[in-house]
Amino acid sequence: MFGIRVEENGYGTTIGMWGEFDVSSLPSLREAFDEASASGGPAVVDLSGITFLDLQSARELVVRSLIQAHQLVFEKPSPDVLASIRALGLEDRTRAWNDLDREEPPVFSEA
Repeated sequence: MFGIRVEENGYGTTIGMWGEFDVSSLPSLREAFDEASASGGPAVVDLSGITFLDLQSARELVVRSLIQAHQLVFEKPSPDVLASIRALGLEDRTRAWNDLDREEPPVFSEA
């Protein structure tokens, strides 16, 4: 079981994710990222609630972080997210915003 919530806020879009992500959740995951992308603004993806992330879902996160680097920032990856990304050998290819005390929005590159 998994959940995805996409919300507009004063800075852009926030995508909250929780639960277990596997091949059956990929269409919903892609739809959420596409929805955030369509807004044209920055998006912060909160990964703290993910308890399982299969390699296909981890790959989707990494691919999105590469092709939408100017728009997406991943926040607070859970240990399960980090383990899956490490299993793919791609931990150096993603960006994560881990400063939990930060109150201003993340800085996005103009790439």
